[in-house]
Amino acid sequence: MTKYTVVVAESQTLFRDMITNFVEDMDEFRVIGTLKNGQEVINFIKEKEVRPYLVLLDIHMPIMDGLECARQLKNIYPNIKVVLLSAYDDEESIETVLSVAADGYILKSSGLEEFKDTLRFIIDGKFVAPPQKLVHYFSERLESLLKLERESSLHYIKEQFNNRKDLNNREWQIIQLMKKGWTNRMIAEQLGISEGTVKNYLSIIYKKLEIKNRVELLQILSDMTG
Repeated sequence: MTKYTVVVAESQTLFRDMITNFVEDMDEFRVIGTLKNGQEVINFIKEKEVRPYLVLLDIHMPIMDGLECARQLKNIYPNIKVVLLSAYDDEESIETVLSVAADGYILKSSGLEEFKDTLRFIIDGKFVAPPQKLVHYFSERLESLLKLERESSLHYIKEQFNNRKDLNNREWQIIQLMKKGWTNRMIAEQLGISEGTVKNYLSIIYKKLEIKNRVELLQILSDMTG
C-alpha cells in the first residue's frame, strides 16, 4: 500500500509528538519530517528535495508562522496539501485559511477520530474545517451576497430615487450596473453599445440628477446602503 507522506510543523514539542503519533498510527500516512516552524518546512523541502503529499502547520509558530508558510508553499508547490492547526476558535479563522489557499483547518481541541477523519477527507480532495465554523462563515457570506443582490436590484434602486419618471429604461440600467461597480467598458459590453454612448448617457443622467460627475453619482449609490 502506497502511503501519503506528511510533514508536521509545530513549535511545541508535546503537541508535535502527539500529532506525529496520531498520523503515524494511520495506515494511509507516513511522517517524513517533524519541524518547529515554517521556515524549517521551506528549508526541509528545498534541501531534501522532497515533495510531501501533506503538510500540517501550526498557525502560531516563531520565525515563520503557519499562515506565511502555507502562503509560500501554495505559491511554490501548489499541489502540496496544506492543513493549518490552531488552538483558537476565532471568527476570522476560516477566512484566513481561505486567503492563503490552504486545504483545511483543524482545531487542536478536536477528538482523535475527528482528526483522522479530517486527514482522510483531504485525501479525497475535500476542503476541511470545523462544521460550525463553515456553516457560520458561508451563512454570513450568503447573507452578504443576498443583501448586495437586493441593493443592486432595479426595483430597490428606483425606490431609492423615488421612482423618478425622468429617467428612461436604459438610464436605469446604466445606474444599476454602476451600482454593481462596473466600468464604462463593462457596461458597454453588457448593453451592446459603445463606451462613447455610455458616456453620453451618463452626461444625461448627471444633468437629470443635478450632479456634476461619476464621483457624485457613485456617492449617491453608496449612500443608499448606509
